[in-house]
Amino acid sequence: MNGSTIEHMMQQLNATTDLAERRCTAKEIIEEITTPEMASKTVSLAKNSLEDALKDRQTGELGTYLDVNDPEQVVALIEIIHQCLEAGGDLSGFITPVARLHHLDRKESAKTDTELYLQYRAAALLDALLAAEVPFPDEAVQLILAAGKRYVKDKATEQYICSIHWRLADSGVNISGAIPSLVTIFKNGETSELVHYSLLALWAAVRQGYFDTRIPDSDQSYKVWLKHLISNSTYKLKKKDEPHQLGIIGCLIETVRTYPEFKTFAAEYLEQCKIREPKRPTTDFQHDLKQYFDLSRE
Repeated sequence: MNGSTIEHMMQQLNATTDLAERRCTAKEIIEEITTPEMASKTVSLAKNSLEDALKDRQTGELGTYLDVNDPEQVVALIEIIHQCLEAGGDLSGFITPVARLHHLDRKESAKTDTELYLQYRAAALLDALLAAEVPFPDEAVQLILAAGKRYVKDKATEQYICSIHWRLADSGVNISGAIPSLVTIFKNGETSELVHYSLLALWAAVRQGYFDTRIPDSDQSYKVWLKHLISNSTYKLKKKDEPHQLGIIGCLIETVRTYPEFKTFAAEYLEQCKIREPKRPTTDFQHDLKQYFDLSRE
């Protein structure tokens, strides 16, 4: 397929309001984006289409869009753009517009299924861009951090949001404002993936010292959430079949090393949860657990 054919198909996609025809056309475009050259051509066309679709859209207090005129069309464009990334296209110009789409600034209960799916696709793309180490503009980062404090209805979208915060924290972005929601997600553990990615984000926040950040309009720092992190983590270790036990104990070790003032609390909670110290550790987890006991006693 050549560039003029892609251009014709993109025009078809933008002109039709028939959902089945739109999905079919988007699928055909995606299947043809296999080279950097084709991705580059499609990126240019998709950028114009997305700008037209979002023209004159209002943003809410968080800076993200309140709604879009045609969410089905925007979903199709995001899916096409995602494939362009996979094929080696330059998506740097899309980051801020997609960040404005990953949380439509209305109550989740007021959103249609298509709008919820749009949020999911936008979050998936942002996560993929971060995984590809594409530099994010400050404006896009601030949009993500602002929206990260809000409730997300769809668990798969919430998983991507946790992953995004992990990747941002690992790259040196202070995600302290998201710490309360991340701790709550980790505690509730509604899916194994949510536990995994919220733990990674919190662990990164510990390593980077983001718990030291002052809570806005308060004389306290986010260290007040460290007790919750320690207690929730220790409680999860009570479950013998906990699939994330190595990550959890690793985070706990990092926590008491970074914040030694919490060692006494850590030791008390080990006793409260009746977790026994391994005397002759044989597994990686048992060795780490014994190390955590030793650290908590120092």
